Amino acid sequence: MRLHIVTYGFIIISFFISCKDASLPVIEGTTAGLINRKGVLIFKNKPYSGKVIYHTHNKYLKSEINYLKGKKHGLAQHWFPTGELKEKRTYTNGIKTGVHYGWWAPDILKFVYHFNTEGAYHGEVKEWYRDGQLYMYFNYKNGKELGSQRLWKNDGGIKANYTVVNGERFGLIGLKKCFKVTVNKDTIK
Repeated sequence: MRLHIVTYGFIIISFFISCKDASLPVIEGTTAGLINRKGVLIFKNKPYSGKVIYHTHNKYLKSEINYLKGKKHGLAQHWFPTGELKEKRTYTNGIKTGVHYGWWAPDILKFVYHFNTEGAYHGEVKEWYRDGQLYMYFNYKNGKELGSQRLWKNDGGIKANYTVVNGERFGLIGLKKCFKVTVNKDTIK
């Protein structure tokens, strides 16, 4: 008899643990009652845990964002009015993590960002112009530029092309001078 009580107790506890995520609330269609207080989403005076889903005025899915204790946690997605994915991002306790994607149009990338677990760029960071041409290709390690870094003008010409070694930049930085230097004079204009 005692074995049956222990077995049933284990089954009941397992049921509640396994249903924890399934019981998280879903708020749809409106921001009524949701308050962003210093980066924490509040609902009914408590940090919100659950999913927030927004639809366009035509009832199309616009975004779906997961929260845990008031902070973005898990997947956050946004869609174009046509239903194709516009942005896909991941968060851990409000911090950007993993690979983030964005599109100008369904088949035209806008950005691909890689983040570490602290929310700093880590790996490749790429951005494209609206026409699909690459604008930026940078490399990071724990939030700091490292290795090859490149920027392009919208006509395809090189805007910047440099390498970062031990925190120092070598190459074409792409910065404009803010002052005029004159040779054989002691003044800078």
